[in-house]
Amino acid sequence: MAYSRDEIKQITDKVLNMCKADAVEVRFSGGERSATRFANSSITANLIEHDQEVQITVRYGQKAASATTHQFDDDSLKRTIDAVQALARRKPDNPELMPLVKPPQTYLEFDAALPSAVNFGPAERARMVKASTDICEKKGVLGAGYIPKFDWVDGSANSEGLFTYFHYADASFILTCRTPDQTGSGWAGTTGVKDIKNIDAEMLTNVAADKAIKSRKPRAIEPGNYTVILEPRPAARYLSLMTNSLNARNAEEGRSFMSGKQRGETRLGEKVFGDNFTLRSEIGNPILRQSPIGQDGLAARSITWVEKGVVKNLFYDRFWANRQKKDPTGTTPNMSLVMEGGTTSVEEMIKSTKRGLLVSFFWYIRPVDQMTLLNTGMTRDGLFLIENGEIVGPVQNFRWNESPAVSFNNISALGPQVPMHTGEAYDNPGTALVPAMKLEDFTMTSISPAV
Repeated sequence: MAYSRDEIKQITDKVLNMCKADAVEVRFSGGERSATRFANSSITANLIEHDQEVQITVRYGQKAASATTHQFDDDSLKRTIDAVQALARRKPDNPELMPLVKPPQTYLEFDAALPSAVNFGPAERARMVKASTDICEKKGVLGAGYIPKFDWVDGSANSEGLFTYFHYADASFILTCRTPDQTGSGWAGTTGVKDIKNIDAEMLTNVAADKAIKSRKPRAIEPGNYTVILEPRPAARYLSLMTNSLNARNAEEGRSFMSGKQRGETRLGEKVFGDNFTLRSEIGNPILRQSPIGQDGLAARSITWVEKGVVKNLFYDRFWANRQKKDPTGTTPNMSLVMEGGTTSVEEMIKSTKRGLLVSFFWYIRPVDQMTLLNTGMTRDGLFLIENGEIVGPVQNFRWNESPAVSFNNISALGPQVPMHTGEAYDNPGTALVPAMKLEDFTMTSISPAV
C-alpha cells in the first residue's frame, strides 16, 4: 500500500521539527516492490517487499552529511538525527554545496499510478504465467520470465518550506525462450507499462518462442560492418549510451563527446547527428511514468536535447548553472526520454535490406572511450542474417564495437516508438519511448558463440 501525501507530510514535518541544524532536507521513499519469476513451466518465486526509508541531510554552513533510517518512531528518528548532526559538524566544507531549493515550484500534475498497476497482484501475474507456459509447452520450448511490479512514492521536504510528493506504479513482462537442445534462444518483453491491459503476455510469448525455434543451430559468418536492424530493446540500450554526454559540466571541462575544440567550449548548436535523430524529455508524457520533480526538487520541464541532429540543450545542474550564470535545467537527460520514431515496421526494414542482421538483444555493454562514445557489447537471444529482403537463417552471436555518435548519423529507417527500459534492470525508473532502428555500417568485431 502506497503512502498518502498526508502520511509523508507528517513524517517529514516531524523530522524537520526535531532537527537543530542550520538547514535540513528530508527525502522519503517507500512502497511495494514485487515480482513473479517463472521457468520450466512453473512459478519459481513470488517476491514482495514493502519498504520505506527516510534520508535526512543536515547542513552547518557549507558542511553537510546524510543518514538513512527505516524506522520512523521518535526514538529512531532522534538517534538518526543526532548521529547525522554530529557527523556533519566534522565534515569539511563542500564548496559546491548549493542552498536548498525554495518554494514555490510548479510541478506538472498527472496520474502516474493507475488502479490496474496498483492492484496488479500475484494472482493476475500467475494467470499470465499460465498463459505463457501453455504456449511454451505447445511450441516445445522452455520459457523463463520475470514480471515485476513497482508501486512507489517519493516525497521530500526541506527547512525552506518545500514539499514534494509523487506516487507512481507500473509493471513489465519479460520472457526468454530456449529450445531443449539449448541452441536456440529468443527474447520478448514490454517494460515500464502504466496500464496493465497493455501487457499482452500471450503475444510476447509467441514472439519469444518463435524466435527461439528459428534461431536453432546458428551458423558462423564473418565479422565485419553490417546493416543492422535493432528491435526496440537493443535500440533502447544503445540510445542510453549517449545521454550522459549531454551533461554541460563534463562538456565544458573537456571530458565528453559534447566537448568543443577549446576547453570551455561545447558542441551546443552543432549538427552532431543525422537529420532523423531527435531526442527530448517529455515531462507528463501519458505513456511514460517518470516524475515531474527534477533535481533537488526543482520542477522538471520538457526539453528538446537534440533536434534533427542539432544539439539544442545540455543539462546544467544547480552548481554548474550558478557558476556559469545560467538557469539550472532541472530535468535530467534520462527523464521521460522520447526518441522520435517513424512509420517503418521491422518487417518493412527487413524487406528493404540487401544484406544485414536482425538484432533481438544486446548484452554486457561496456564503455571504451567516452570522448568518442565508443562502446562494446554482445548480441544475444536471436541474431538473424538477412539477404535480399528476407531472413535466411540464424547466425552465431557477435561482439560489437561501435559508437552512437557514428550510428545516429547512419539511421536509414525508424519504427513506431514503444515503451522500453534503457538500463539493464527492468524494475527501476528509466522507461523511454524508443523506436526500432535500422543502422548502416555497424561494426561486428568477433564471433561470440554463446547462445
